[in-house]
Amino acid sequence: MKTGNYRYVWKAIRYYRKQGGEIVNTPSIIIGLEDMTTKEVFPHPISHFLYKKYHRNSGSINYELNVAQIIVPFLNFILDQVKCELSEYTEIKGLEDLRESHANAFLQYCVDEKSNKNKTLEMKENYLSKFYNYLWDEKVLKHKPKFKLVSVRKGKEVRKVQKIDFTYKKTDETLLRERIKRKDIVPQNHDSNENRIFIRLQYIREILYVAKHETPDIAFGVALQIFGGLRKGEVVNLTRAALKSQNGQKFGVEGLVVLVRDRQNELFKRFIDVSTMQVKSPRDQSCLIDPILNYLYKHHMEVVLKKIKKPKHPNALFYDTEGNPMSADTYDKRFLKLKNTYLGMLLGTQGRYQDYLDFSQTKWRSHIGRGVFTNMCLDVGFNEKQTAVLRGDRSTQSMESYFDIITATYNIRKALSLLSPDQSANVADLNMPTNHRMWKEVQEYGAGLRT
Repeated sequence: MKTGNYRYVWKAIRYYRKQGGEIVNTPSIIIGLEDMTTKEVFPHPISHFLYKKYHRNSGSINYELNVAQIIVPFLNFILDQVKCELSEYTEIKGLEDLRESHANAFLQYCVDEKSNKNKTLEMKENYLSKFYNYLWDEKVLKHKPKFKLVSVRKGKEVRKVQKIDFTYKKTDETLLRERIKRKDIVPQNHDSNENRIFIRLQYIREILYVAKHETPDIAFGVALQIFGGLRKGEVVNLTRAALKSQNGQKFGVEGLVVLVRDRQNELFKRFIDVSTMQVKSPRDQSCLIDPILNYLYKHHMEVVLKKIKKPKHPNALFYDTEGNPMSADTYDKRFLKLKNTYLGMLLGTQGRYQDYLDFSQTKWRSHIGRGVFTNMCLDVGFNEKQTAVLRGDRSTQSMESYFDIITATYNIRKALSLLSPDQSANVADLNMPTNHRMWKEVQEYGAGLRT
C-alpha cells in the first residue's frame, strides 16, 4: 500500500457515454491518490469497485458518493496505521494484505473517536463487507475474509447477503449526547396539542416572513420545500417554466403544480461535482396552498428576479449574486443565514426564549421543509402511502402508485380548508407569543392576502 506523502480522496468527474443513440455527459465518483504537496490527484484502480457495484446500478451519484465517503476514510485509516509502524500493520504492503481485523479496527475507531451511532456503523459494515467481497471476487486479497449469511429486507423483498462477522464493540448510545434532529417546525411544548396544524402555520409564516426580509433570494424556495416537500436539489433545478398555476389563476392562488425534473445539463454545466444538485424523483409535485406561498411566488417573480441584472441563464428560477443559477451549496449557505437570523430574532424578543432554546438545541437545515410538509399531510388525513407519493418517495407497485397519485392529489384539494389560516381562532387561548410586534405583523400580513 503506497504511503509517503499521499492520501486517498474521492473526486467527482464527468465522462461521455452512449445511451439510446445519444451521447450523455455523465457524472460519476472516482477514488484517487492525492499528492499532499502538489495536490495532484492520480486515479486509483479501486475506483472500479464504485463503478461495478454502484455506478451501473444505482443511477444516482449520491449513492456512489455515500460509499466513497466510507471507503476513503477506511483506506486513510489503514495508511495512518502503517505510517505509525504498528505491529498489526507492518505486513500491509497493499490492498491484497487487508484482513477483516483491519475493518474491525476501523469501526472501533469510529466508535471511540467519532462516536458513530449504531445505525451509521451498520451502514459502514454493509459497505465494508461489499468492499472486501469485491476484493476477494477480483482475486486481490491473499486471505479469504470470514463472511456470514445475513437476511436483509428491502421493501417487501428479503434476501441473503454475505457480511463480515464483525467483532468490535458497538456504541453504547445511552452515553451519547447528540442534539436531536428536527423533523417539524412545531416546538416541543406544542407537539401533542390537537391544534398543532394551526400552530404549525403560525411558525411557518413567521420563518417565511423572516426569509422574505433577510434572504429574499431563497424565500420562495423555502416555501416550496414546506408546502411542496421539495428537496434542496429539486429547488435549485427549477426553471420559471416549471411552475404551473392551476385554474387560470396567477401565482398558484388556486393550486400550484411544480414540474420537478433533473436540469443539471441545462443549469449546472459549470460544475463537475453535481452530487448535491441531483433530482432523486422527477415528478409533477402538487403543493399545499397557503397565502404566504402565493405572496412569495409573486414577490419572487416581480421583485427578486427583476434585480438580477445580467442572468447567465434566462430561464433559471434561483440565482446567486453573480447571476448564475444558484447551486445547492449556495442555497445551503443562504439558509444558514436565515436560520441564524431567525434564532437571533427569537433570542432578542421578549417571551420567545423557550422557542429559542427549542430551535437552537436541535439540528435542522433546509430539509426540515420536507418534514414539515410530511407532518402537514399526515395531520390532514393522508395515509402513509399517499404521503410517500406526494413526497416523491419511491413507491411500490405501479397500479397502486397510480391510484395513490389520483387520490392524494384529490385529497390535497380537500385538505386546503383544513389548512386554512381562517381557523386561527382555534389557537387563541394557547400560550403563543401574540404580543410581540413581528408576530402581530405576520398575522396581519397573512390576513391581508385573503382579502
